[in-house]
Amino acid sequence: MFSLWIKLIISFSLAFFVSWVAFKREFLTKSGAVATFFLAVVIFYYGGIKWSIPVLMFFLPSSFLSKLNNSKRSGFQNIFEKAGSRDFWQVSANGGAGGILVLVNHFIPSETWFYLYVAYLSIMSADTWATELGTLKSRKTYNVLTFRPVEQGISGGVSLFGIFASLAGSSVVVLSALPWLTGNPGIIFLLIITGLLGSLIDSVLGATVQVQYKCGNCFAVTERKKHCNIETTKIKGISWFNNDWVNFSAGITGILIFYLIGKLFA
Repeated sequence: MFSLWIKLIISFSLAFFVSWVAFKREFLTKSGAVATFFLAVVIFYYGGIKWSIPVLMFFLPSSFLSKLNNSKRSGFQNIFEKAGSRDFWQVSANGGAGGILVLVNHFIPSETWFYLYVAYLSIMSADTWATELGTLKSRKTYNVLTFRPVEQGISGGVSLFGIFASLAGSSVVVLSALPWLTGNPGIIFLLIITGLLGSLIDSVLGATVQVQYKCGNCFAVTERKKHCNIETTKIKGISWFNNDWVNFSAGITGILIFYLIGKLFA
């Protein structure tokens, strides 16, 4: 019983430290810090180091990249619905499913949950790296479905550099989990590719069902309901299906595909 209390205190302390530092460094908003704290407590306490390392290797580099050369991406601040610090919904969309998998594994232990957990985080990392690094400099961007050139930063756009960045982000998470990934070596490759696949699914959803608006003043296409200090007009997508839902849906779809493919090679 005493050891459980020690573990709980350590988990709370580490979770508070991570969320507080991230908030002070403006990686997170206040609501994002609260969400990160509770999510981190669950993962640190029930998952231990095995489950904590991968999520930290997603969260820390991704948060840093979101602030890296932020001034160079100033032109995208009015395109993206949310930019810079992550809020409650962004944290929940990117990490909520991971926390659920940790709890499921606690009550119904299985190595399958850990592999799905790593797959999910690899997708979140791949998508974040593709977005953050892909918009640091001006690059040719194409619609993921039609392959026609589109404005950089528009939902559904992909670039060659973004694809490589996606693979790098996925690899960082998967390699951090390597000590606990046993069995068929091909599963490592599959996990990395799953990250890229999830990122592409994210782009497909962004190009099809994610809500987009148009500014009546400058005629810019944006994810924001307000632009140039005026209300924008919806031009496509489902009204409630914003980028947070895109991220969450892409992650869930990606790990389902990973699970089905993994079963074929098990």
